[in-house]
Parts: sequence; structure tokens; C-alpha cells
Amino acid sequence: MKKTIYILSAICLMAVISVSCDKDFLTKTPETKVTSGSFFHSPTELALWTNNFYVNQLSGADDYADATADDHMTTSLAGIQKGTITPNSANGWTSAEWKKLRNINYFFENCDRCEDAAARAQYEGVAHFFRAMFYFDKVKRFGDVPYYETTVGSGDDEMLYKARDPRGYVMLKVIQDLDKAIEQLPDTPNDIYHVNKLTALAYKSRVALFEGTFRKYHAGTEFVPQDEQTFDGVTISSKWFLEEAYKAAEQVLGRKKLYTGNTLGLASKDTDASYRELFLLEDANPDEVIFARRYNTALSIRHGLQFDYKNGRHSATRRFVNHYLMKDGTPIQNVAGWETMDYKTSFQNRDPRMAQTLHGPSYVALDGSAHEELAWDRTWSGYRIIKHISNADHENATTSSTDWPLIRYAEVLLNLAEAKAELGILTDADVKATIDPIRARVGMVAMSTVPTEVDPLMKEYYPNASGQQLAAILEIRRERTIELFSEGFRQADLLRWKEGKWLTPSATHGFQGIYVPALGAYDLDGDGKDDVLFYDANGTKPSTTVAATNQIPIGTNYTLSEGTKGYLSYFSTEDYVWNEGRDYLYPIPLEQLQFSKTELTQNPGWSNATSGN
Repeated sequence: MKKTIYILSAICLMAVISVSCDKDFLTKTPETKVTSGSFFHSPTELALWTNNFYVNQLSGADDYADATADDHMTTSLAGIQKGTITPNSANGWTSAEWKKLRNINYFFENCDRCEDAAARAQYEGVAHFFRAMFYFDKVKRFGDVPYYETTVGSGDDEMLYKARDPRGYVMLKVIQDLDKAIEQLPDTPNDIYHVNKLTALAYKSRVALFEGTFRKYHAGTEFVPQDEQTFDGVTISSKWFLEEAYKAAEQVLGRKKLYTGNTLGLASKDTDASYRELFLLEDANPDEVIFARRYNTALSIRHGLQFDYKNGRHSATRRFVNHYLMKDGTPIQNVAGWETMDYKTSFQNRDPRMAQTLHGPSYVALDGSAHEELAWDRTWSGYRIIKHISNADHENATTSSTDWPLIRYAEVLLNLAEAKAELGILTDADVKATIDPIRARVGMVAMSTVPTEVDPLMKEYYPNASGQQLAAILEIRRERTIELFSEGFRQADLLRWKEGKWLTPSATHGFQGIYVPALGAYDLDGDGKDDVLFYDANGTKPSTTVAATNQIPIGTNYTLSEGTKGYLSYFSTEDYVWNEGRDYLYPIPLEQLQFSKTELTQNPGWSNATSGN
């Protein structure tokens, strides 16, 4: 049986140590049924303490279910998309959040009680990894944050009320923590439920790529006033971080491989194959998955992602669908009439990942043997997401038991390619080692060489993209958008690329879905039976054999971009506005500004009014 740390670590820690919940979150000392002097002496005790980092810091599948962006919509958009974030809300800067850091630093200050040097080094590696994760999450959200690598005493006002440290300094510390983790963690790549050397290398490639591109595209703004800076004798810049990213990724290259199995028999069901199956496996595949969150029905460790996708009607947007190439590797806009292509035609001769990610005309459920008709109570746009959707046993709240891949090999390949392209040093050999295997898994034609011709649609979608290898940057963004869809990356990607405005639905047409030629009934899947009706919400609904759930009223929440025809849209009546000078970072909560005795300052563009405007 696989090791499962999540419940066991929480129970064990509750049995021996509880953490105080009084007053200040940085000065709390763990209350001791077993005092710190009698704890931390054995490898088992080090494991117990560090196992709690997994419990407290790893996001679960349900967290990713709500990660909407320009490519992914649901019943409720994120606050960053709606403009509902305010400085009077916690937004991830809470006592509970900062306690995580204190528990990590407390470990560093006490683990030397253990005389087993090898065990101590290993668990220090775990702590370095999770401190890096803690601060990376904080920098992504808030930019500058106060950096602490020791616990803070209740009387140490200078540290307790210190100002925020520059994001560059904090991100340098994050990289240094990850380097220590890489050095000290065991090289056990098949142990995908515990952090190891490969986990730290892969995560470093993610972290450094984020910061390198954020600094590149935001340099000279209030978010990154100066790209090149020196801290503790180390000169950092966008280039420095991008080099760190690809060098870390290169050390992962060849240590894993992409999953190409057919354990569930999906390859026999038309277009469904290994890419789709990877996300339906009960046990994460150790060939491709580098780090996973473990779920197990027998141990009552479950999630509700499939329940969320069903009831939230999680749907893809037309903007996302247009990223998919044709099967021969040419862009969709090369096809005559592509802009008015209907639902069925839009799936024909496309990158096979499209039909393995979205409910297409020939979709077959995991536990079915015949085509399943598109149910409109499960989609807003007509492009229902089927990635992560297993069988009916997973339909209810907290009944899903499929592992969640936190880091997988395909991401690292994309990180490597993107970092090198942003630096202008991507080679044909790099393309063949990174992008081509990802395409080959689904039978797509290889990219083979570094692209030199800019795709105008991709440039329209990413107008801020720049660099010596612009065509390659855009094609890698295409691949990343498709391959990592619905895995929690998209919001952060748009923010680091300075393309945040796409997170907000257009004021005129919301998020667009399938093309509807006219009001009326349609046979979307070509089985000879009408399966959806679009009708005027303010007129008389025509007689129809279409199921009630598939009768869509146009003119209320749903609209068509040209009135009685066009792209099906939702959220078209919303007036969300993206603030380019503000919304790339969250505001510092007012209570924290007040607590800091004015040492903390507010992020650019945010006032300290409770409205957040």
C-alpha cells in the first residue's frame, strides 16, 4: 500500500503538539504537552512535524476546480475577475497563513536536537521546500512581503513590525531555499507523495520561470520598478531567473516520461486516449507525475472536483478553443469559415487533446459504451470540460478519489522551452526534447524546429509578448495553454505575462462559447436528433422534442454576439473592469496595515478604503 501522510500526520501531531491560537501569529510558541526540549530528537519526530507541512500547505483538487480565467468559466467567477477584491478582506494574509511559516522556522531552530545527521538533513530539505512554497505563494499574491527565517519573539518589535522586503530579495531567498532542498532531499523520483530532489528541481523551474517572466514583462512599472537588483552580493534580474528556470528543468529532463498507457481502455472509445486517461487514474502515474496529492476512498481522503465541475457547469471559452491547431499542425484561422464554424465541425481534424479535454460530438463517458449527448445543465458555453471527469461514482460532493497531480513532467518540459525562448536561446534540439514529445503523445505532428513565423491570432491573444524568438514564445504559450488547461496555471500565467485584462469578461460580450447560426433547434452531434434549442427569451418558445435542460433562452443571462446569431455568451451583462495599474497584485488587508504601526504600505493602485477602489 502506498504511504499516505495526510491524515496520519494530522492525527499524530494533534496527539503530541498543539499550536496556540492566541494573539499574534508570528510570536506564538507551540504549547507543549511534549516540550520542544523533549521533541525533535528522533527521525520519527522530525517526520511528524514536517508531515504537517503537507497537510497545511498543499492545495487540493477542489482548490483547482475554481481556478477560472479567460479559458475557463463557471457559475461564479473569481474575485480578481469581477473586481470584488477589497482591502478589508483577508485575501491570504491571515494569522493562520503566517502560522505556517512560524512552524517551519520553529522546526529549523529545534531540529538539531536529532543526532541522526542524515535524517536531519533530509527533513531540513523538506522544510526548505515548504518555506520556498510559502513565500512563492505570498510574492505571487502580494509582491513585496516581510521575510522571516527565524521565529519572532513577542518583545522583538523591530522584527514584528518590520516593513515589507523587496520581492526580488524574497524570491532570491526562495531560490536559495530550493537549492538547499535539492541538495538535502533524497533522490527518490518514484516517491511522488513526498518531496524529493526531483520535486524541488521541477518546482524550482516553475518558480524561476514565473519570476523571470513577471520581471521581464512588468519591468519599469510600479510592480517591478527595477529589473536588475543586487541582494547579499547576488545580482538578480529577469535573465537570472530565466536561466535558473531552464537549468533546473534540464536536470529533470529524461528522469521522467509522458504517460502513454491505456489502463482504462479509453483508446478503444474513438478519440479518447492516454492524455485524458492520465487525469482519471485513481493512483497518479509515477512515470509522468513528479508530485501528487494523495486521495483514497478507503482512508476517507476524498475531493469533490467532479461534483464542482458538474454543478458549477465548468466550461471552456471560444478563445481557449481557438488555441487548438488542426491535426496537420496548421492554425484554425487557415480553415475557410473558421470564425463561424459550428460545434460539430469545430472538433473535426483538430489536435486530439481537444476531444480529450472537452465534450465533443463523439464523447463517451468512462463507464459508458455509447456516445453521451451534451447536457446543457453542465455547461454555459457549449464547451463542457471533461478533463478530470471520471465515472458516476465521483459525481457527488467529496466522493472523488483520483489523485491530483501537483507537478508533472509535461509542465517541466514546457518550463524549459519557455525559459529558453524568452532568453532567445531556444534551439531545434530543445524543441525536439520538449514540445515534440508532448505533441507525439496525442499523435500531433512535431514542431521539429524553432518557429520563426508569428501566428497573428496568437499575437492578437498575447499582444504584450516580445523577444528575439517571438514566434517560438507564442507557440509555446499555445502548447502550455492546451496541455495544462484546467490544472490551476492560467491565472498566474496571464499575470506574469502582463496579459491580465483577458481575465475579465468583455463588457460587450462576456465570455464567448460555441457559434450559433440562428435561433432554433440543432443536432449538435450528428445523430439525427435535435439535442439543443436556442429561443428568444422574450418571445414564444417553439414546440420541441429537446429535453428541458437543453432549451436555452437567449436574451437573459445568455446572449448571442449578433442578437439572433453569433457566439453564445454568458456574463455579457456584467460590467467588470480590469485595472491595469492595480490588479496584478492583491491589496494588503487593512487590519494588517493597522497592526503594523504604519510600517506596511499598500500595493500600487489600491486605496485603503473598504471599497477597494
